[in-house]
Amino acid sequence: MNLAQRLAEEVRPFLDLLEGSPDPVFVTDRLNHVVAWNQSAVRLLGYEAHEALGMSCSALMGGCDGSGNRYCSEHCPLVDMAGRGDVVRHFELRLRPKEGPPVFVDVNILQLVAPSPHHFYLVHTLKPSEQVFRPPVAREEPEAPPRSAIVSARESPDARARKLTQREVEILGLVAAGRTSAEIASLLHISALTVRNHTQNILDKLEVHSKAEAVAFAFQKHLV
Repeated sequence: MNLAQRLAEEVRPFLDLLEGSPDPVFVTDRLNHVVAWNQSAVRLLGYEAHEALGMSCSALMGGCDGSGNRYCSEHCPLVDMAGRGDVVRHFELRLRPKEGPPVFVDVNILQLVAPSPHHFYLVHTLKPSEQVFRPPVAREEPEAPPRSAIVSARESPDARARKLTQREVEILGLVAAGRTSAEIASLLHISALTVRNHTQNILDKLEVHSKAEAVAFAFQKHLV
């Protein structure tokens, strides 16, 4: 039985529709294996469908964030998020094509629910970005958050501040210093998606609705 035959009957007609899409699209299963790869993806990345199908997404394209930090891996964070039922939002990746320099793309994810044993499929829609590849340069090392900031969070009379982890205090300090998400990702050697997740956790824990409110809270509570 080939890959197409193993796909759940409920989602196979939808996947067939993607074949003629002008947008580069590929689909992975819960094991992070490519189960669909359309002709637009062939034109963008150079891999023919027979080369991509069955491959691990990370092994095939080695996705990194814009700063070159490895994002795709054997333990895909998107699969973990989908397994928990979380919504996966837009993010950026640098992909390795079959030939030539890396390709920068904006990625949008659509999660398709399927019956057991499939559970779900992740439809990756790619939009080439205007960013171009530049050889990596020495990266600035981030300064550790001042011990006083960490202590202030741990000993704060405000329970919201005490909920913050050391990494969240660190990111809050960088946000307060005017750093963008991309700059924070580069400084901390993590993906932009991870930065956004930490930032959302900070907003949730501090019970605020924006970065500006979070920074105001940080200054008020002497966290920065």
